Amino acid sequence: MGRPLKIAKAQAVLTLTDTVAATDVITVSGSLTTAGVIAGMPFIPATTVGGLTGGTTYYVLTVLSSTTFTASATELSANTSQTVVPLSDTTGQTVKLTVGLVGSGFNNPPGASYGVVGGNTNLYGKQILCNVAIGQSGTGTIYTTATDANVYGIGTDFANVLAVGSGLQTVNATTGVATQIGFVTTNTGYSNIAVSATAASNVASVTTATNTGLIVNAPIVFGANIGGLVAGTVYFVQAKADSTHITVSATVGGAAITTTAATLATYVLQDRTILVSAVAASTSGVGFVFSTAEPGYITRQKGKTKYLVTGNTTSITNACYTANVANAALTANTFNILSTNAASGTAYVQSVNDYQSIVFGVDMAANGLATGNPGIIGTFNTAYAANTEIGDKPVVVISNT
Repeated sequence: MGRPLKIAKAQAVLTLTDTVAATDVITVSGSLTTAGVIAGMPFIPATTVGGLTGGTTYYVLTVLSSTTFTASATELSANTSQTVVPLSDTTGQTVKLTVGLVGSGFNNPPGASYGVVGGNTNLYGKQILCNVAIGQSGTGTIYTTATDANVYGIGTDFANVLAVGSGLQTVNATTGVATQIGFVTTNTGYSNIAVSATAASNVASVTTATNTGLIVNAPIVFGANIGGLVAGTVYFVQAKADSTHITVSATVGGAAITTTAATLATYVLQDRTILVSAVAASTSGVGFVFSTAEPGYITRQKGKTKYLVTGNTTSITNACYTANVANAALTANTFNILSTNAASGTAYVQSVNDYQSIVFGVDMAANGLATGNPGIIGTFNTAYAANTEIGDKPVVVISNT
């Protein structure tokens, strides 16, 4: 694997909201106590604000409360007079203060411009920016039919857990193996339809306000017992007799269930999402995993192509593998890192550490590289062609923020 990826870390990332000239007090959102911030810790403001210069290291002088403190321009051992940094009045700010930053620099020879660092992209400085799809176990079970793009759920909540572009995987109950079935193109969510009565008939007839939102052969559940139909039991829409009546069956395509006459104000639920293309196989009442691509950052390298990655939106951290696909094609627990070469061509990175990296599909011969050559040098600065920067290795810019 070579040298592992260097990871930038910090005690905390605070948000400066106000500075006061009369008292030279800095106010932050959140809690200094909870974050473990104490006197003497270094901090760096992301941009210039209220008398603090962006990118400059200051030190916490005195913690005044859970949200306020004063600053020193030097380490406290060199500030025996307890001199504060003079501030100006500002209010309503949202400037990031990175406290106790470590591991943010490169181990480069003098004058070299290469090197990359992982870590939280909210920290001061440049860190690798990636896009990640972290798999999450879904609640409830799903039903699919081969050659059909509709996915139906029982006990699910598609509207609140899926988005357009979300990936779906079915989970084998015996082996636990997840299989990708597609990506969401339309997320319809629940059809929640009022039910008022059932008829005494050898063919169930359920009176609804409208059955427009219900799909024949798709699973449904009733909110209450009615006419011999049991609340929470999975039934299937057997047919639509007209715009306000349905018949139901116990299985897909099965015979209509006999009901008794009953009148009750309740409802019937059918949860649905639609994929970009039809699924390959039918499933019935299986568990599922969902994932949605989001910006993220690397928190640890676990192997050549395996990393711990955190999603910026979900704040979930999971082991993920590098992938040679765009954001919209990321499946659960995969992520991509974009690189740009000297000709402004882009490619996804297969493996990255703080110095040498490999790009998916790189043409070694075209870059003058011998077979087995690690491939490229990563940088946050400028891309170079082969033989112009570091020996026979081309330099690419790794996506960063």
